[in-house]
Amino acid sequence: MEEVSEMATSGSTQVLVAGIDFGTTYSGYAYSFKSEWQKVYINKWDGGKLMTYKTPTILLLNPDKSFNSFGYEAEKNYAEILEEGGEEGRTFMDYFYFYRFKMMLKDCLTKGLHRGTKCKDEYNREVEAMLVFKYSIEYLKDHLLAEIAKTTIGIQIDINDIKFILTVPAIWDDTAKMFMREAAIEAGIPTEHIGIALEPEAAFIYCQLMHLDEIQRDNQSRGWERKPGHKYMVIDLGGGTADIIVYQLEENRTFAEIVPASGGELGSTGVDNAYRQFLEDIFGKDTLDIMKNDPETAIDYIEFWQDFEVKKRNMIPSKQSNIYLNIPVSLIDVVKEKLGLNITSHGALLKEILSRSSYSDTDVSSRTGRLIVSKVIFNNFFEPTIDKLISLLSRIEQNLDSNVDIVFLVGGFSECELVQERLRNHLGNDRMVIPFDASLSVLKGAVYFGHRKEVISYRVARFTYGIQTWPKFDESIHSLDKKVIVDGEERCRDVFLKFVTKGDRMGPGLKKSYIFNRLEHGKDLSCGVFVSTQMDPMYVDEQGCFKLGTLTMPLRHLDSLTSSEIEETLIFGDTHLKVEARNPRTNEKYEVTIDLPSQKLNVPNSI
Repeated sequence: MEEVSEMATSGSTQVLVAGIDFGTTYSGYAYSFKSEWQKVYINKWDGGKLMTYKTPTILLLNPDKSFNSFGYEAEKNYAEILEEGGEEGRTFMDYFYFYRFKMMLKDCLTKGLHRGTKCKDEYNREVEAMLVFKYSIEYLKDHLLAEIAKTTIGIQIDINDIKFILTVPAIWDDTAKMFMREAAIEAGIPTEHIGIALEPEAAFIYCQLMHLDEIQRDNQSRGWERKPGHKYMVIDLGGGTADIIVYQLEENRTFAEIVPASGGELGSTGVDNAYRQFLEDIFGKDTLDIMKNDPETAIDYIEFWQDFEVKKRNMIPSKQSNIYLNIPVSLIDVVKEKLGLNITSHGALLKEILSRSSYSDTDVSSRTGRLIVSKVIFNNFFEPTIDKLISLLSRIEQNLDSNVDIVFLVGGFSECELVQERLRNHLGNDRMVIPFDASLSVLKGAVYFGHRKEVISYRVARFTYGIQTWPKFDESIHSLDKKVIVDGEERCRDVFLKFVTKGDRMGPGLKKSYIFNRLEHGKDLSCGVFVSTQMDPMYVDEQGCFKLGTLTMPLRHLDSLTSSEIEETLIFGDTHLKVEARNPRTNEKYEVTIDLPSQKLNVPNSI
């Protein structure tokens, strides 16, 4: 492979590359033109009180499950429905309100569910997951096209001129990634114009090229020495997940993945869960749900969590001794009614509620309708998530033959100073790099990925890939219960033939082929493609083995078994797998890109 020049031209075949970062808490898009690929444009969303580069990942559907709105607009529309009711006398319970639903996809698919998988909204009403994700991607796509049309007056650009790069967590298995691809197709993006980028990989590409970004130059982004053999870790901390990958600089100035993605559900939602538990310990287990389900208080519930989202990101441990948490009057009223308290002052009510809780004799007090908690208690909301993250980092570094030279910290949760402080203490300040606007690294990196994905030369196989075969039975290695008779010959059924072993280095377009003979005359060839979490699976029905898909090749016109040699090939793309079957005698070829899950792919969590 030729050495990559940092100022090389774009490798995209389209006029424009657009990145869509579909996050747990916030989503957005960015784009750049092939002619000026370093100059990334990011849409600004109107949040009412402020303008942001991302919009909340919130989807609102009408009672008939048709699309209503997304993002800030969904927040606004839902608030109006809560206060005034919907059309034709509808109440807020008739609408579907999806909030932070991205992680539901992984949960659904790991249960072995299929295209009919359901997602639950905030009130546990079910809607087809494909519809939820299709609407969300479609909204971002349409908003992007409208924005481009406004800013490129006189230039005709349509969807066929754009390469769309969707980002997904690296710890997601292949089925979830394929589901996202299918949702993008359903959203109207042509399949050949869809790319899938792993979130930490996109962020890493951005970090390597961010000195080309005007905003980084303006903020004097720090440089670092690059030598072949140097190792670079990227820690992507988002709302739902933490993803970690380690790369090594090659002699040709490209980067090879040397540790496959690991991580878990270690994003900022873990802090929310700890805070919610704290509130339930004080106000009671079901009070928050009562508040959420009452049309008169549901808007307070939504705004309450929005306020906490801002507070947790802006937490500065060195500058605060106590943290003031606003408590909605409506929440206090719920507890008052539940406990039958006869106190009129909300301040006095809060003090009484606190005195009855397990926090009555701790560093928690109240004043004018607010809870005052010590820095220690507030930090405790973060500690479980951060402790698990640090434990994971330690295990990763222990498995490396030398230290990581540079650590890039990216993602929205990485902007929390408490997180930064703990990671600096663990990793050392000298080798940690945090880009300016770290929360945009994945989004901008998705655009750079579409232009310069050759920056990553090798990846590590997360699974063992192979196909199902029926070789001649060998009693010295095969189980007796697998022996079958086919056309008078002893065969072993369900053997896993490896093409790629877990941990192998995989370059772009890696291609592995084998030639087989059809077993039975007059039947089509059926090639089942399987993956395994094991290094050396023997059979396709072992624990840890799962079927990804099947390629069927019509062969009935062949008149003899001697002419039925078939070459079967697996071609590994960036984030998809192409399966080919070719008849060497006629050069007849069939292929399929596996893009829908057929069974669960239960990948063990790294935590």
